Amino acid sequence: VPQLLGFFGQTINFLVSTWIVYNILGNLLACCRTTSSVDALRPELMVPVSGEEHLWRFCKKCQRLMPPRVWHCKICNCCILKRDHHCNFTANCIGHNNQRYFVGFTFHLTLGAGLALIYNFIMALKHGFNKDNWWPFHFSASVGDAFVSNESELLFSYLMRTIFYINLVCFGISLLVLIWQISLVINNAVSADSTDRTYDLGIGRNFAQVLGKRRFWTLLSPTIESPLPHEGIKWQSKRT
Repeated sequence: VPQLLGFFGQTINFLVSTWIVYNILGNLLACCRTTSSVDALRPELMVPVSGEEHLWRFCKKCQRLMPPRVWHCKICNCCILKRDHHCNFTANCIGHNNQRYFVGFTFHLTLGAGLALIYNFIMALKHGFNKDNWWPFHFSASVGDAFVSNESELLFSYLMRTIFYINLVCFGISLLVLIWQISLVINNAVSADSTDRTYDLGIGRNFAQVLGKRRFWTLLSPTIESPLPHEGIKWQSKRT
């Protein structure tokens, strides 16, 4: 595809691909290094304000009071602010402080996988991929492989189709995770209680709770500063 537009197309493709890879790795690193543990809070914040004592609960594992929307992670062995889930891929809990980076990571991973899928599909079409010859491996040459002139071309044809299917699976998985995360952010919910609409403040404000003040501008780079509206211990609900 980039070759269709010559040097200009190749340059644009290089810049876009570099930007996507930078965001994938940058958001992944930020997601790993940013903690949402209550231990990162200042000690004075771990005391409920007057009138909100009933919202706090006692964690038997940590042996202390915890703010609303805090769940204990058995793997991290600590309580996490607005814990969504423990991500084995990042070896960290996704919560209040780093969900922004996880959303950015899945967004650019899906974007990159989708772009690669287009390129791999075109490449597969050039090497015998069609409705009669769609399976990546054959034990004998088929009619659809009649165009190849030698064994190396045949093997390369199978390789292109195999890469395409691997790419398709990767794209599908990343897209499903992204859709799941967006659905949670839209409703200001978490995976542990995805049907809860107590803290749904509207789509715009819900995204600000995760992406911060600059909202979708944060998708341009993980280094963009975007302060969250609060520390993660006092959550406004529909009733307040």
